[in-house]
Amino acid sequence: MTLANRRVLYISYNGMLDPLGQSQVIPYLKELSRTGIRFTLLSFEGPKAYTSAGRERCEKLRMELAGFDIDWHFLRYHKRPSMPATSYDVLAGIRYGSRLVQSKQVEMVHARSHIPATIALRLKRRFGLKMIFDVRGLMAEEYVDANHWKKGNAPYRMTKAMERRALQASDGLVTLTEKIWPEIKDWKGLRDRDVIHEVVPCCTDLDRFRFLQSEWDAMRSDTTLGLTEFAANDIANWGYQTTAFAALTAREFEAAKVALGRPPSALELYLAQLIGSRALGAAIANPAVTIKVDLGTIPSTGTARISDRR
Repeated sequence: MTLANRRVLYISYNGMLDPLGQSQVIPYLKELSRTGIRFTLLSFEGPKAYTSAGRERCEKLRMELAGFDIDWHFLRYHKRPSMPATSYDVLAGIRYGSRLVQSKQVEMVHARSHIPATIALRLKRRFGLKMIFDVRGLMAEEYVDANHWKKGNAPYRMTKAMERRALQASDGLVTLTEKIWPEIKDWKGLRDRDVIHEVVPCCTDLDRFRFLQSEWDAMRSDTTLGLTEFAANDIANWGYQTTAFAALTAREFEAAKVALGRPPSALELYLAQLIGSRALGAAIANPAVTIKVDLGTIPSTGTARISDRR
């Protein structure tokens, strides 16, 4: 079957301004669009998309995606209260998605995870679309493992019931690994069904995480990092890149340890990597004060408000 000019509605509950959308969803769609698929993308964006700076970013991204024949639309993401907010988003997604299906003459809907699958299921039944359920994980079980839900409570039961309906209705399934397939293929909804299944490992744009050549050269000449034996062209090797990231993290750990007088927690280390160890020490000592941020080699200065959120 040729993919050229196939019209697909891709639904993501993750925002395209968020790191996950930027590093996973967008590269995924851009590459698929090269096969001739005409994507309509529907995402749910958080508050930052509705600021003046966010609207400018959205417009730039919309134009960028249009260059790949990807037509981007988004709705506002609602977080709290959890179940009512998610239910509202699902209903809004069904309403808006219905308009997109009709106006874009959509033939197939691709749902990235469970909440988009709830929207896609309604669209499939209403318009007779083909449906791909992109199973990113077992949502109910993951929420139990994270102590957000209790096994068997109302959110758990609702999610599992929706999952069964989505599995039963899907024309194709995507999983991240082969290991999950033997576990779910005999579940109710998939048992004895000849459903198309493909493994698509987590897609990300590694170039977004690479050092610039100027940064790489500066690190190679920094004797405190132990990277002096690296060559200029080693920047192309992802293994060397991760070694450099680890060296930077180790150095920041030691600096934060000195600033705090004790080993930093994972959260404190992350904060130190963002604002510098001296700023971290000041923030921990007096969380309410406005502090100068050590921006290192970045050619600008700024301040940060560190608040004690408890």
